[in-house]
Amino acid sequence: MSTGMLTRLKENRLSRLFDDVPKNIERYKSGDFGDLFEQGGWDIQVRSVEADLGLLSELDPSKKAEVSNSLTVWQALCKMTPALACEERIWVRLSHVECLEFSRRRWLSEKDDQATARDVARHFFAPTLNHCRDDHAISRLWWNAKIAKDLCPEDQKGALKLILKTADIRSNFIERSWTNSRRGLACSILRIMKHEPWVTEKEANFRALMKEVNVRGGGMVFEVLSDSELDRFMEDCYSSAMEGSG
Repeated sequence: MSTGMLTRLKENRLSRLFDDVPKNIERYKSGDFGDLFEQGGWDIQVRSVEADLGLLSELDPSKKAEVSNSLTVWQALCKMTPALACEERIWVRLSHVECLEFSRRRWLSEKDDQATARDVARHFFAPTLNHCRDDHAISRLWWNAKIAKDLCPEDQKGALKLILKTADIRSNFIERSWTNSRRGLACSILRIMKHEPWVTEKEANFRALMKEVNVRGGGMVFEVLSDSELDRFMEDCYSSAMEGSG
């Protein structure tokens, strides 16, 4: 298994794997897929992308390691394009081979076989963009780091710490389309989060801020505003959110 070239499954291997999840429950719980790998169709090279897959052995299955794990996946796969990052066959290969132990320990627990099968379908496969971005054991980490890098290239780790502080904050940055289309606004939100601890003290505080952004920002063309104008807008939203929560 090469660590220098990104690889993916053949389509028929992917389909067979998904269909056979119930039959392979013990493999997911404590075994591996080595015998299936040897049958071929698991090692199709993506020649346009080099990857340092050896780094993925450093992934930490603890829930508190989301930031460091996102940075590790980014370091290993930083040459991947967003289009490739939506390719299910790449991520399924990783979660069943190089990252099997991590994916198992992070997302599978002592459950009955039916519940385990549901967790496998959610975290070991990625048939849609939403699954890639939000659910797959490895791809979600890449997307965390990608958004943080896009919004704050000079401090990717700092941005990740803010974005991943709560599930609600992550959903606003990772799942909302304005993160990409309104980069200036997203960066301004990150700045207010960094400089005003109140915003992230409680999930309700962040929600109150975002409510003000949505109410006050209706009809505004954020793309034409300077950073200082955006920051003044965010300060007004912040002040109003604090008053309303009082």
